[in-house]
Amino acid sequence: MTEEAPGPLVWSLPEPPGRPTTSLSRAEILRAGLAVADAEGARALTMRRVAAAVGASTPMSLYRYVGSKDGLVDLMIDAVYGEIPLPEPPATQWRTGLERLALDTWAVICRHLWFGELWHTRPPLGPNALRYFDYRFALLEPLGRGADDLTLLTGAVDGHLFGAALQLAEERRMRARAGLHTDAELAAAAAPVVEPMLADGRYPAFARWFHGRTGAGPDDPVAWTLGCVLDGLTERLGLPRSP
Repeated sequence: MTEEAPGPLVWSLPEPPGRPTTSLSRAEILRAGLAVADAEGARALTMRRVAAAVGASTPMSLYRYVGSKDGLVDLMIDAVYGEIPLPEPPATQWRTGLERLALDTWAVICRHLWFGELWHTRPPLGPNALRYFDYRFALLEPLGRGADDLTLLTGAVDGHLFGAALQLAEERRMRARAGLHTDAELAAAAAPVVEPMLADGRYPAFARWFHGRTGAGPDDPVAWTLGCVLDGLTERLGLPRSP
């Protein structure tokens, strides 16, 4: 089966004028797409599902406004970037500013976990995304480093955030599927499977770790790991710890 070629960026397609016989618009289709993905995840996002949400007779009626599902994803990705606050004036210290921006980004991603799954499927080149990237690079320009170093720096931060998003999305799907909504329920379900595997002593280090867990740790593991990532990048790239 041949895969469908990617559609053009929605920004290259002018929005058609409205028709008196319909209330459809890009904004309405976008709202429906966001609602479907937020409630049911990236896998539920289909043109048929969105068409039903906006009361359209067929999915094809949406194509006039967004070109294809790719066009809808373009709009959705950019809408999420538009929710990320960009403080003015920017921080004067690169580390403080980048860490704050990353944590604000993570907070928005947690509201839209599908974003981590769809972000890599389309070029994030909408106006909100470009404003975000421009802000971030302006924050880092005073370091006086070349574009390649800034790519490594921002790529490491993005990799951490989006990796955490994918993991969290998959875990939530698993918990919903299995009906294990709390950590205690998950541990109770896992114990009958894990304990017999550890009882014969073949995995002593793993057993000591498994039984030694207390649940203590940082309140926000994503923020803790982000700090470690930035510490490592500061050391590896020889970046200043102050402006």
